[in-house]
Amino acid sequence: MHNGSIHWRNLLLPLFLLAAMVVATAKKPADSSVSPTAGSIATFKSTSRLVQLDIVVTDLSGQFASRLTKDDFNVFEDGKPQRIISFEGPDEHPRNPYSNDQAPVTILILDELNTAFPDMATARNQLVRYLRTQPEHLGQPTTLIVIDDFEFKVLQSYTRDRDALLLALKNHLPRYPAQLKNGIVTDRLASSLVALQQIAASTMGIPARKNVIWLGAGYPAMNLVGLQQDLKTSIEDQISRTINKLLEARITVYSVDPTMMDSLVKSSAIETEDENLAVYPNQTLNHELIPNPFDADVSLAALGPATGGRSYYWRNDLDKIIQSSVDDGAKYYTVAYVPSNRTDIPKYRAIRVKLRRGLIARTRDGYYSIDVPPTSDMVSVDVSQAAKNTMSYTGLPVTLTGRAAQGNAYCTLYIDAHALSWQPMPNGDSRATVRIGIARLSGKNKLLAYDVKEMASITPARYFRALMDTPVALRVQARLPHGVQRLRFVVRDESTGHMGAVDVDTQNIPADAPIPRTSN
Repeated sequence: MHNGSIHWRNLLLPLFLLAAMVVATAKKPADSSVSPTAGSIATFKSTSRLVQLDIVVTDLSGQFASRLTKDDFNVFEDGKPQRIISFEGPDEHPRNPYSNDQAPVTILILDELNTAFPDMATARNQLVRYLRTQPEHLGQPTTLIVIDDFEFKVLQSYTRDRDALLLALKNHLPRYPAQLKNGIVTDRLASSLVALQQIAASTMGIPARKNVIWLGAGYPAMNLVGLQQDLKTSIEDQISRTINKLLEARITVYSVDPTMMDSLVKSSAIETEDENLAVYPNQTLNHELIPNPFDADVSLAALGPATGGRSYYWRNDLDKIIQSSVDDGAKYYTVAYVPSNRTDIPKYRAIRVKLRRGLIARTRDGYYSIDVPPTSDMVSVDVSQAAKNTMSYTGLPVTLTGRAAQGNAYCTLYIDAHALSWQPMPNGDSRATVRIGIARLSGKNKLLAYDVKEMASITPARYFRALMDTPVALRVQARLPHGVQRLRFVVRDESTGHMGAVDVDTQNIPADAPIPRTSN
C-alpha cells in the first residue's frame, strides 16, 4: 500500500495523455446570435432521479421465471417501499440498434492491465473455446475490447458474427503487463475505473440492458482503512462516480478471474454459496439490505454483485462461466421508480427487491445518492480517452459536414438539441455548454495531435419554438499537420457528461449541406 503522499488526481492525467501532447482548452463560446444553425430545446436537468432496475428472476432450480407482472415486484430503498412507475416484461424491452431486436448487448473485456500473462493466455483460450461452441449468428450483439498498460481499444465492434470475434482474437497480439510488476497500484485502479466510465459513456444511447463480461484479475483490491483522508476521499468519489455511471447506462458487470491462486484482487468481504462454486452472488432469497460494499474494501469482486451481476474466481471452466454470464443477462424484467425518500446527504442507498415465496430476484444492490461532479482533470480524461479510442459513443447524436483546405479542416458539428442539457440564464436565455475533443490520427490510427475546445450555444427564449427541430451547429477548425488521414471529434455535454463521437477521413469530409432536421 502506498502512503498518503500519493495524490489520486495527479495520477489521472499522466495515465491517459501522451507525454508529447499538450491539452489546450480554449474557452471560446460560440456566437450568441441566433441563426438557423443554433437551434435548441429546453430540457433542464432535474434533481429527481429515475432509478431503473434490470432484474433477473429465477426459481429455486435456477430457471428463469416468466409471466410475472408489475404486482409481483416489491422494491425497497433503504428499507422504505417505492412506487413502481413503469414496468417491462422480458418481451417488452426497446430494440437495440445493432440487431433491431430486444436482445441486450454483450461487452467482452480482456483485462491485460491487471492480469499475469499466463493467466491472460488461459482467459483468451477459454474465450475462444466458448465462441467455438456458439452458432455462427450470435444471440446478442457483442463487442470485444482490450485494456492494457497503454490504452483500451476495440478489437471488434458490435457484431453477431461469431467468426469475426474469433478473427479479432487471433489477430490481437497481447502486451506484457509491465504495470502489474512495476507500476503504481493506484494507477491501475484509476485506469480500470476510467475504462468502466468510458464504456458507460459509450453505451449511453443504447436502450435497455448491457452486460459487461470482464475477463481478468480486475483492478487491485485496496483497503481504505488508514489511508490519508484526501486519497481516501478521491478513491471513494471515483467509485461512486463509476457505480452511478453504470447505473445510468444500465450496465451489469460479470467479472471472471482466471487466476488459479489467492490474489491481491480478492476482497476480504467475499463469500461463497458453495465451496465448489466459487461465485460471489449478491441477491439471495429473502436477503437483507446489503450495506455499502465499498466502505472498507475496493475490488472488482464487489463490483459485479453491486451492479446486479456476479463475480467468479478459482474456476477452470471459464468457457462455461462466460456462457452462464451471457445467458444470465439475456432475459430480465425492468422496473423504474423515483425515490420517495429524497435526501441531499451523500450516502449509499441500498436496494432490495422482494418477490413471492420461491422466487429469487437479482439486481443491483444500490447506488450513491449524490452524483459527485467530476474535476476539470477528470473531464479532460473523459474527452481525451473518447477521442483516442475507437468506440462509438451514443450519448449525444452527432453528425458532421465540412471541407479541407490549406492544411485545415473547416467542419460543422450538428448535435441533436434534444440530447443536450440547457441551463437557464438570468436574462431568460438558455445555454448549453460542451467540450469538444479533436484527435488527429494517421492511416494506422496512431494519435498525432490532440486538443480540446470548450464551446457554448446560447439561444434567446423567443426562438425556442421556431428552432425546436433544428440541431445545434458548432463550427470547429482543425489544423491538419503532415500525416493526418483521419479526424475524430468527441462532444461532451458539460452538465450530464453524455458524449457523442464522429469520425471522418480527411480526404472524404462530407460537403456542407442544408441543415439536417432533428427528429422528435
